[in-house]
Amino acid sequence: MRSTSSRFWQYGCVAAALALEYAGESRAQPAAAAPVAASDPIDSAELPRVVVTGVRSSLATAQDTKRQRMEIVDAVVADDIARLPDLSVVDALQRVTGVQITRDRGEGGTVSIRGLSQVVTLLNGREVFTAGPGRALDFADIPSEMLSAIHVFKTSTAGQLEGGIGGTIDLRTRRPFDFAGRTLVTSARMVHGDLVGTAKPQVSVLASQRWNLESAGEFGALLSLAHQRRAFREDQKSSGTPVPRTNLVAGQTIVAPSGTSETRSIGERRRSAADLVLQWRPTPALEWHAEASYAQLHTRQDSHQINVGASGTAEPGSLELFPGTNDVSRVTWTNAPMSVLSFARDTVDRTRQFAVGGDWQGDALRVTGDVSHTRSFNDLFFSGPLFGGTAAAFTHDLTTRVPGTSVSGTNLNDPANFSFASHAFRKRPFDGALTAWRLDLEHEATAGVLKSVSAGVRVARRRASNRTGLIFGDATITGLSAADRPTLVMPNPYGFMPGEGSQSLSEFMVGNLDLARDPGALREAIGLATPLPDAGGPLGTWNFDERTQATYLTARLKAPTLPLEGEMGLRVVRTQESSSGFQSMPGAGGVAPIDVDSRYTDWLPSMSLRYAGQGGLVLRAAASKTITRQNFDQMSPSLSLLRNPVNPELNQGLAGNPELKPVRATNLDFAVERYFSPTTAVHGTLFWKKVDGFVANESSDEVHDGETYRVTRPRNSLPADIKGFELGYQQFYDALPEPLRGLGLQANYTHVDSRTSLAPGGASMPLQNLSRHSVNLIGMYDMGRISARVAYNWRSKFLSGLTNIVGLGQVPSYTAAYAWVDASLRYRYNEQVTLTLEGTNLLRTMRRSYYGADTRPQSVWLNDRQIIGALTVRFW
Repeated sequence: MRSTSSRFWQYGCVAAALALEYAGESRAQPAAAAPVAASDPIDSAELPRVVVTGVRSSLATAQDTKRQRMEIVDAVVADDIARLPDLSVVDALQRVTGVQITRDRGEGGTVSIRGLSQVVTLLNGREVFTAGPGRALDFADIPSEMLSAIHVFKTSTAGQLEGGIGGTIDLRTRRPFDFAGRTLVTSARMVHGDLVGTAKPQVSVLASQRWNLESAGEFGALLSLAHQRRAFREDQKSSGTPVPRTNLVAGQTIVAPSGTSETRSIGERRRSAADLVLQWRPTPALEWHAEASYAQLHTRQDSHQINVGASGTAEPGSLELFPGTNDVSRVTWTNAPMSVLSFARDTVDRTRQFAVGGDWQGDALRVTGDVSHTRSFNDLFFSGPLFGGTAAAFTHDLTTRVPGTSVSGTNLNDPANFSFASHAFRKRPFDGALTAWRLDLEHEATAGVLKSVSAGVRVARRRASNRTGLIFGDATITGLSAADRPTLVMPNPYGFMPGEGSQSLSEFMVGNLDLARDPGALREAIGLATPLPDAGGPLGTWNFDERTQATYLTARLKAPTLPLEGEMGLRVVRTQESSSGFQSMPGAGGVAPIDVDSRYTDWLPSMSLRYAGQGGLVLRAAASKTITRQNFDQMSPSLSLLRNPVNPELNQGLAGNPELKPVRATNLDFAVERYFSPTTAVHGTLFWKKVDGFVANESSDEVHDGETYRVTRPRNSLPADIKGFELGYQQFYDALPEPLRGLGLQANYTHVDSRTSLAPGGASMPLQNLSRHSVNLIGMYDMGRISARVAYNWRSKFLSGLTNIVGLGQVPSYTAAYAWVDASLRYRYNEQVTLTLEGTNLLRTMRRSYYGADTRPQSVWLNDRQIIGALTVRFW
């Protein structure tokens, strides 16, 4: 993948140079900003005018978007994104009220709105996604430099695309008519990670130009390029699942961790993105646009993992318990099994979107529409050797923040103490494609309470496939010592969790990964004759062809004597799904293809009210019904049956469920907002969601080929109630004397209470990955040439998973509360040059999880603290 990224950047730079050379030969347009182009059915006022240079204009634009929309929405615009060290869209989203994110290799990972990850993602109003078993975009794919704004819609209207019970996130990129004339901006950053000890460069270029074509109107072209490289390191230490033991203390059952797993992952992330936009306005009433977008995220990772397990015997006198519990706090196991897995793990996300559309504005009628095509590819590559051995004594101390581990009596640096166990190899591709066209009409009324009527239609076809399925190519190795292949092993080159006082396993042999990305050569070097498979089993593959037809009608009303507006609408969506896979045939042997078709219709009403009173007071209410279609892997028709020839009562089966219905939700929102100035406001929102049909795996008897099997399938069975409130505040303290008048504060708090039946017997549990409390505090300073931000993000503990453990049942695991701090300092040398010093994860936060109680630790993670130096130059 290295050559693809290099060619992309080389070609992109050439294209930018040619575009700038041509732009330089043209006369610059007048300095006044041109009207913002209206290219989709939302109000054009939401698009930020980049030419505004006031240091607070970005906050004013975002606040005005929130105030003017009928929906309950939060916005972040380009300059605010640039004022903090946000590498991707996820990093920028983490500070939005009601949004929570997970972390992945020191960056933002998944996104949820009010506890729900079922979110529709749009790129300039058009659906976009990352290929995979799910439907959403991996927000980490998009560099933050590509955006002009992010809009987070928490309530729905009939004109919005269906599919997100959590909400809708619309990523807005820049267009040439956003600028007054010729524009060229370049930025370069150097990002240094303290754990990985390496710095990597990041660059971006934006070139835009407008031409007056006289009788043919006005034409604009914009090219935006970004390429990021970031080295990372993540240390993870896991204590293994708790296991009940009856053979350690006579007459007593105690709970001990199953061992330790300590992983050091070192790698590099490369983001590449390009956006080409053409706009043509032949007349003041008509505008055409064409857009081409490309994004790729390539993660290249090397990991070394040592695993030491709890054995059947413990050293006499070494066993200690946490006071008042039966949980082991310290123990030394004898003759403990151990293994070392060294592996290369690379992933690639690649998404392209092409679109052509237009906008015509008459006296009372507005017509907009576009046609778009999106393609996405995702791939995982995993390869490396596994060694096995035995530790004479393994001590596990769980009393410290990072559990202490040590091995004695066995030299872990001696290759003779390890034997090759296997070569691990996995490969997994996903493909996705979407073609859609839409047409929207809005007619303005001239009298009475009816302000406007809108109607529209959207037709889309989406395809998804996991192609070959998971290619599982693990091959067992016997009778070969690591000392027999000295070139394939080496001493571990890394320490572990620096700064922590507890002991960890650092001195041990690991695999040499020079050949890991050439698995055929690695197998040959080990002496394996087993060939690499080129496809997974057919029972693990699926293909989907999904067609949707949606129509909507809305009426916007305005009270004649009150500052009250409302919008009522209905969206009707017809969905047709065709899925194909394979099923096993125990009677005849082998497998056979299976195809399933389904269709259903959803009626999605919505209503929004907005009261704009005196003194900047705004009251809102919204009600709607929303849906989210299930993930593709859950709807796979493939059926795997395992017949038990000895006892037919133990026949087992595993399958997807093509009859799964969408998750449906009923939503209510009430909001109070008060706007004191363009950059000062407070707001509060109450929300409630009734969700029906979350998916859970259930087992039931099914008859196939005349025999009964206990088949496990996903089913719509779990309702959930989600309720809570949001509070937000933003202000610059202009009444203070200089230089303190540049101080400001953004603050928000979200409280979410969720309940669903995830445990056996219908016990009530919160939704996974949802914190009950989350807080954002952003200290701001803007005065003269200086701009500074300090961002504090905190979330309370959350349920991260459920594990079935023999003897203990279903045990919840929680991630403990943690905080994340980023900061930046910008100095505007002059109108063209800005210097920036930034830092992420300044606290070097250690995340921690546990099985139900602190006395049963699960994992700890430590990521880089990153220091970033940046230079931005605006030529025009």
